[in-house]
Amino acid sequence: MADLYPLLPLIAGAILLWIVMRDTRLELRLIRHGVRAKGRVIGYHETSVASRMIVQFQTEEGKEVHAEHENTGWTASRAGEIVTVSYDPDLPERARIVAAPWLSHWVRGLFGGLGLALVAAGLFLGYLHWSDLAAPLSDDRGTARLLPM
Repeated sequence: MADLYPLLPLIAGAILLWIVMRDTRLELRLIRHGVRAKGRVIGYHETSVASRMIVQFQTEEGKEVHAEHENTGWTASRAGEIVTVSYDPDLPERARIVAAPWLSHWVRGLFGGLGLALVAAGLFLGYLHWSDLAAPLSDDRGTARLLPM
């Protein structure tokens, strides 16, 4: 079991990187292919583990939509603020805020950097740990090598 400990930071970093990449890919797809509209923050939907902004906007067809913006953990918005959303015309409820005075991508960058650091630490710890396990117990001259404690 102790041989698997280097995998912990590696797996945690990979999960963080996957979340950041998924979030970034969704946002880039909406920025490139989505329809933009002006919206207004009308409140929050809070649970015991998350708080999501509720944004109200109108589609090009005139349909009024209330969408929950997923990434609100580090934002400083207030009800009534005007924002720009981008939405998929087929699923306008999955709109994302793409422009607002308080919107920052630093949080995504920090989590991406943390994920990379954890993956690097896991790889380094794995190299140190598993290279000692794979090393032969004697050298080419037939003399025994001491194992590290």
